[in-house]
Amino acid sequence: MDLSSAKLTINVNERVHLYSTPTLETLKLGSLYPNVFPTFIFNLTHLKQLNLSYSSLMGAIPCCISELKNLLYLDLSNNKLHGPLPLLPQGIYHSDLSQNKLDGDISLEAGERLSSARNIILNGNELSGTIPSSICSPGPRKTYDQVFIDLSNNKLSGIIPFSIGFCRFLWYLNLGNNNLSGNVPNEFQQVESLQYLQLSYNNLNGLIPYGFGSSSNLRILSLRSNKFNGSIPEGIYQIFFLQILDLSKNNFSGSISRGISNLMMLRVRTDIDGYICPMQNGKMQFQLATKGSVAEFDDLYQYSSGIDLSCNILDGKIPREISSLNGLAMLNLSHNFFSNNIPSNIGDMSKLESLDLSFNRLSGDIPQSLTNIDSLGFLSLSHNNLSGRIPRGNHFDTYSLEGSTFSGNDLLCGFPTKKDCEGDSRGCKTEDIVVCYHCLRIWSWVLEFVLSFASK
Repeated sequence: MDLSSAKLTINVNERVHLYSTPTLETLKLGSLYPNVFPTFIFNLTHLKQLNLSYSSLMGAIPCCISELKNLLYLDLSNNKLHGPLPLLPQGIYHSDLSQNKLDGDISLEAGERLSSARNIILNGNELSGTIPSSICSPGPRKTYDQVFIDLSNNKLSGIIPFSIGFCRFLWYLNLGNNNLSGNVPNEFQQVESLQYLQLSYNNLNGLIPYGFGSSSNLRILSLRSNKFNGSIPEGIYQIFFLQILDLSKNNFSGSISRGISNLMMLRVRTDIDGYICPMQNGKMQFQLATKGSVAEFDDLYQYSSGIDLSCNILDGKIPREISSLNGLAMLNLSHNFFSNNIPSNIGDMSKLESLDLSFNRLSGDIPQSLTNIDSLGFLSLSHNNLSGRIPRGNHFDTYSLEGSTFSGNDLLCGFPTKKDCEGDSRGCKTEDIVVCYHCLRIWSWVLEFVLSFASK
C-alpha cells in the first residue's frame, strides 16, 4: 500500500484500522499527523517493507520495532527522529535511518542485527561511541549480494574495527566526517570487492599498509584531511580501476612513484555519459578540489577522474610518467615541495580540465606543450620559481584574465606580466604589442586620409 503522495497528509489516530488487514506486506506513507511513529504498524505482523521516509516524524523509534519479525526493508530516512538506535528485526536486509538526529552508541547487539543487511545507511545523525566490531560478522552470510555501509557525518570515535575484513562482499564504505583515530587496519586487504572507500575528515594517522591497493576494483579512494604520514604505498599506484584518488591534507612525504603510470583507468578517458556505480539507495557523496575550489559530487560517471595530493610534504621531481594519464580530468599537486622542471610532455594529458601546481618549488620554463590542452579550464602555476617567457596560445592567453595564474614567479616574463623578455622589441612593451599594432593601423588610416585629401 502506497500512500506517499506529496500532497497527502495522513491523520494517524487510534481508530486507524489498517491492522484489520494483517497480511499487508508493503506500506509506504507520506507526511504524518501527528508527527509520531504510528503504533498501528506493529499490528501488521506480515509486513516486509516499511517506508516512512520524509514523513515529518519526530520523537524516538519505538523499541518494539524489533517485533516485526518479517520486516526486511526499513526506510525512516529524512525525518527528525532522535534517541538511541533501537534493535532492528533479525534478518533485516535494508536499513536506512539516515538524516535524522539519532544519538548514543551503536551497541554490539545492534551491530550484530545489522550484520546480515545489504544496506546499512546511518549517515547524517549524531551517533557517538565506537563502531561495533559486530557490524561485520565472521559467520556465513545468507546472501552474497554486495554490501553498502554509510556511517558518515556522525560523531563516531575510536578505531576502525579489524573485523571489517569479514565483510568480504563490501563494495561501499563511507566513514567520513567523524572523529575516528588510529591506523587503517591491514584487514582492508581482504575486502577484494571494495569499490568505494571514504575515510576523509577524521583523525586517522600512521602509515598506509603496503598492500593497501590489493583491491584492484577500487574506484574511489579518499583519505582527505587526516594525519597519515610516510610515503604513498606503491600498491596504490597498482589499482587498475581507480578513478578518484584524494590523499590531500595529510602528512605524506617522499616523491611520487614512476609507477603512477600503472593507473590504467586514467590512461584512457571515455565520454560515455553513464554511471560506473549505479546507486539504488542514496548518493556516492564525495568531494574533490577542482578548478580552485572543493566541489561536491553525488555520482561517479564513466568520465569522472581526479588526483588530489595537495597539502602534504611531498618533494622531488614530478615524474614524466604522470603525463601518460591522458584520460585524467583533474590534477592537484599544490602546497607541496616539488622541485625541478614541470615535465615537458605534460601537454600529453589531453583531457585535463584542471591543473594546480601552485605553492611548490618548481623551476625552469613553462612547457610549451601546455598550450595544446584545449580542455584545460583552470590553471595555477603561482608561487614557484619558474622563469623564462610565458608561452602564448589562443586558449592559453585566456589564463591571463585570472591574474593569479602566474603570480609569485618573479623570473617569468612576457605576456601577461609587465616584464619584457630578453630580445623583445623596446619600441613596444610586451603587454602593449596588440595595442601598438592597432595604434599603427589607426595612424596609417589617418595618414592615408590626409594624403588623399591633399592630392585633391
